[in-house]
Amino acid sequence: MVRTFVAVELPAEVRAELSRVQSELRNLARERDLPVGRSLKWVDPEGIHLTLKFLGEVGEDKVAQLVEATRASVGTRPPLALQMAGSGAFPSARQPRVLWVGLAGDLSALAELQRAVDEQIAPLGFPPESRPFSPHLTLARVREQAPLPERRAVAELLSLAKPSAPLAFNATRVSLMKSELRPTGARYEALATYLLGG
Repeated sequence: MVRTFVAVELPAEVRAELSRVQSELRNLARERDLPVGRSLKWVDPEGIHLTLKFLGEVGEDKVAQLVEATRASVGTRPPLALQMAGSGAFPSARQPRVLWVGLAGDLSALAELQRAVDEQIAPLGFPPESRPFSPHLTLARVREQAPLPERRAVAELLSLAKPSAPLAFNATRVSLMKSELRPTGARYEALATYLLGG
Protein backbone atom coordinates (compact mmCIF):
# COMPACT_ATOMS: atom_id res chain seq x y z
CA MET A 1 0.00 0.00 0.00
CA VAL A 2 1.12 3.55 -0.78
CA ARG A 3 -0.16 6.67 1.00
CA THR A 4 -0.84 9.19 -1.77
CA PHE A 5 -2.29 12.59 -2.61
CA VAL A 6 -2.33 15.05 -5.53
CA ALA A 7 -0.82 18.48 -4.88
CA VAL A 8 0.45 21.69 -6.42
CA GLU A 9 4.13 21.98 -5.51
CA LEU A 10 5.43 25.35 -4.32
CA PRO A 11 8.41 27.41 -5.54
CA ALA A 12 11.40 27.69 -3.19
CA GLU A 13 10.70 31.37 -2.40
CA VAL A 14 7.21 30.49 -1.11
CA ARG A 15 8.58 27.74 1.14
CA ALA A 16 11.19 30.22 2.44
CA GLU A 17 8.47 32.76 3.26
CA LEU A 18 6.39 30.11 5.03
CA SER A 19 9.45 29.20 7.11
CA ARG A 20 9.82 32.88 8.04
CA VAL A 21 6.15 33.06 9.07
CA GLN A 22 6.58 29.98 11.27
CA SER A 23 9.65 31.54 12.94
CA GLU A 24 7.74 34.77 13.51
CA LEU A 25 4.89 32.89 15.21
CA ARG A 26 7.30 30.93 17.41
CA ASN A 27 9.08 34.16 18.42
CA LEU A 28 5.78 35.86 19.17
CA ALA A 29 4.72 32.93 21.38
CA ARG A 30 8.02 33.22 23.32
CA GLU A 31 7.73 37.01 23.69
CA ARG A 32 4.18 36.73 25.05
CA ASP A 33 5.02 33.64 27.12
CA LEU A 34 2.22 31.68 25.45
CA PRO A 35 2.38 27.95 26.30
CA VAL A 36 2.03 26.61 22.75
CA GLY A 37 5.37 24.81 22.36
CA ARG A 38 4.11 21.33 23.22
CA SER A 39 0.75 21.77 21.50
CA LEU A 40 1.89 22.77 18.02
CA LYS A 41 3.50 20.39 15.55
CA TRP A 42 5.11 22.60 12.89
CA VAL A 43 5.14 21.36 9.30
CA ASP A 44 8.58 21.18 7.68
CA PRO A 45 8.52 24.08 5.15
CA GLU A 46 10.21 21.84 2.57
CA GLY A 47 7.16 19.58 2.66
CA ILE A 48 4.44 22.25 2.51
CA HIS A 49 2.27 21.91 -0.58
CA LEU A 50 -1.20 22.83 -1.82
CA THR A 51 -3.28 19.66 -1.59
CA LEU A 52 -5.82 19.11 -4.37
CA LYS A 53 -6.93 15.59 -3.43
CA PHE A 54 -5.96 13.33 -0.52
CA LEU A 55 -6.24 9.67 -1.52
CA GLY A 56 -4.88 7.84 1.52
CA GLU A 57 -3.58 4.28 1.31
CA VAL A 58 -3.87 2.83 -2.20
CA GLY A 59 -2.75 -0.48 -3.67
CA GLU A 60 0.44 -0.55 -5.73
CA ASP A 61 -1.68 -1.77 -8.66
CA LYS A 62 -3.62 1.54 -8.74
CA VAL A 63 -0.59 3.84 -8.88
CA ALA A 64 -0.23 3.71 -12.68
CA GLN A 65 -3.94 4.61 -13.08
CA LEU A 66 -3.56 7.51 -10.64
CA VAL A 67 -0.51 8.75 -12.55
CA GLU A 68 -2.56 8.78 -15.76
CA ALA A 69 -5.55 10.44 -14.07
CA THR A 70 -3.28 13.18 -12.68
CA ARG A 71 -1.80 13.76 -16.15
CA ALA A 72 -5.27 14.00 -17.68
CA SER A 73 -6.47 16.48 -15.04
CA VAL A 74 -3.53 18.82 -15.72
CA GLY A 75 -3.96 18.64 -19.50
CA THR A 76 -2.88 21.91 -21.12
CA ARG A 77 -3.91 24.21 -18.27
CA PRO A 78 -1.73 27.32 -17.90
CA PRO A 79 0.32 28.13 -14.77
CA LEU A 80 -1.64 29.61 -11.86
CA ALA A 81 -0.92 33.18 -10.71
CA LEU A 82 -1.35 33.01 -6.93
CA GLN A 83 -0.25 34.88 -3.83
CA MET A 84 -0.10 34.22 -0.12
CA ALA A 85 -2.94 36.04 1.59
CA GLY A 86 -3.84 36.11 5.27
CA SER A 87 -3.81 33.33 7.81
CA GLY A 88 -6.25 31.46 10.00
CA ALA A 89 -7.19 28.12 11.50
CA PHE A 90 -9.49 25.18 10.89
CA PRO A 91 -12.15 24.62 12.06
CA SER A 92 -12.00 28.13 13.61
CA ALA A 93 -9.56 30.53 15.27
CA ARG A 94 -11.24 29.92 18.64
CA GLN A 95 -10.89 26.13 18.36
CA PRO A 96 -7.80 25.68 16.18
CA ARG A 97 -6.69 22.29 14.92
CA VAL A 98 -4.77 23.42 11.80
CA LEU A 99 -2.93 26.75 11.34
CA TRP A 100 -2.68 27.91 7.75
CA VAL A 101 -1.76 30.66 5.30
CA GLY A 102 -4.44 31.45 2.72
CA LEU A 103 -4.17 32.10 -0.99
CA ALA A 104 -5.48 34.75 -3.38
CA GLY A 105 -5.14 35.27 -7.12
CA ASP A 106 -6.40 32.91 -9.80
CA LEU A 107 -8.58 30.90 -7.41
CA SER A 108 -11.25 30.12 -10.02
CA ALA A 109 -8.67 28.36 -12.24
CA LEU A 110 -7.30 26.61 -9.15
CA ALA A 111 -10.81 25.39 -8.25
CA GLU A 112 -11.28 24.17 -11.84
CA LEU A 113 -8.02 22.22 -11.57
CA GLN A 114 -9.16 20.68 -8.29
CA ARG A 115 -12.52 19.69 -9.85
CA ALA A 116 -10.69 18.13 -12.81
CA VAL A 117 -8.56 16.07 -10.41
CA ASP A 118 -11.75 14.94 -8.61
CA GLU A 119 -13.45 14.03 -11.90
CA GLN A 120 -10.48 12.10 -13.31
CA ILE A 121 -9.83 10.16 -10.10
CA ALA A 122 -13.45 9.41 -9.11
CA PRO A 123 -13.84 6.43 -11.52
CA LEU A 124 -10.88 4.77 -9.77
CA GLY A 125 -12.89 4.50 -6.54
CA PHE A 126 -12.22 7.88 -4.91
CA PRO A 127 -15.47 9.85 -4.56
CA PRO A 128 -15.38 13.64 -5.06
CA GLU A 129 -14.87 15.72 -1.93
CA SER A 130 -18.11 16.54 -0.11
CA ARG A 131 -16.64 19.65 1.53
CA PRO A 132 -16.01 22.82 -0.49
CA PHE A 133 -12.42 23.22 -1.71
CA SER A 134 -10.59 25.60 0.63
CA PRO A 135 -7.06 26.24 -0.73
CA HIS A 136 -4.51 26.77 2.03
CA LEU A 137 -0.91 26.05 3.05
CA THR A 138 -0.62 24.27 6.40
CA LEU A 139 1.87 25.80 8.85
CA ALA A 140 1.19 23.68 11.94
CA ARG A 141 -1.23 21.23 13.50
CA VAL A 142 -2.48 21.32 17.07
CA ARG A 143 -1.80 18.01 18.81
CA GLU A 144 -4.99 16.08 19.61
CA GLN A 145 -4.01 15.70 23.25
CA ALA A 146 -3.36 19.45 23.75
CA PRO A 147 -5.14 20.63 26.93
CA LEU A 148 -7.68 23.44 26.76
CA PRO A 149 -5.36 26.20 28.18
CA GLU A 150 -2.78 25.45 25.47
CA ARG A 151 -5.47 25.45 22.77
CA ARG A 152 -6.56 28.86 24.05
CA ALA A 153 -2.95 30.03 23.89
CA VAL A 154 -2.79 28.91 20.24
CA ALA A 155 -5.97 30.90 19.55
CA GLU A 156 -4.43 33.96 21.25
CA LEU A 157 -1.26 33.55 19.18
CA LEU A 158 -3.37 33.60 16.01
CA SER A 159 -5.14 36.77 17.13
CA LEU A 160 -1.80 38.52 17.72
CA ALA A 161 -0.10 37.38 14.50
CA LYS A 162 0.55 39.90 11.75
CA PRO A 163 -0.67 39.05 8.24
CA SER A 164 1.93 37.28 6.12
CA ALA A 165 3.56 39.22 3.30
CA PRO A 166 1.47 39.07 0.08
CA LEU A 167 4.06 37.10 -1.88
CA ALA A 168 2.98 36.54 -5.52
CA PHE A 169 4.12 33.41 -7.35
CA ASN A 170 3.35 31.19 -10.34
CA ALA A 171 2.31 27.63 -9.52
CA THR A 172 3.61 25.44 -12.34
CA ARG A 173 3.85 21.85 -11.07
CA VAL A 174 1.17 19.31 -10.11
CA SER A 175 2.35 16.02 -8.66
CA LEU A 176 1.00 12.68 -7.54
CA MET A 177 2.80 12.44 -4.21
CA LYS A 178 3.78 9.55 -1.98
CA SER A 179 3.78 10.20 1.78
CA GLU A 180 5.73 8.17 4.34
CA LEU A 181 4.80 8.83 7.96
CA ARG A 182 7.85 8.78 10.25
CA PRO A 183 8.38 9.72 13.92
CA THR A 184 10.23 12.84 12.72
CA GLY A 185 7.33 13.83 10.43
CA ALA A 186 6.04 12.98 6.98
CA ARG A 187 8.46 12.49 4.10
CA TYR A 188 7.17 13.22 0.59
CA GLU A 189 8.24 11.94 -2.82
CA ALA A 190 6.77 12.79 -6.21
CA LEU A 191 5.63 9.68 -8.08
CA ALA A 192 4.81 11.76 -11.19
CA THR A 193 4.96 15.50 -11.93
CA TYR A 194 3.26 17.47 -14.68
CA LEU A 195 3.92 21.07 -15.71
CA LEU A 196 1.06 23.49 -16.06
CA GLY A 197 1.40 25.10 -19.46
CA GLY A 198 3.12 22.04 -20.89
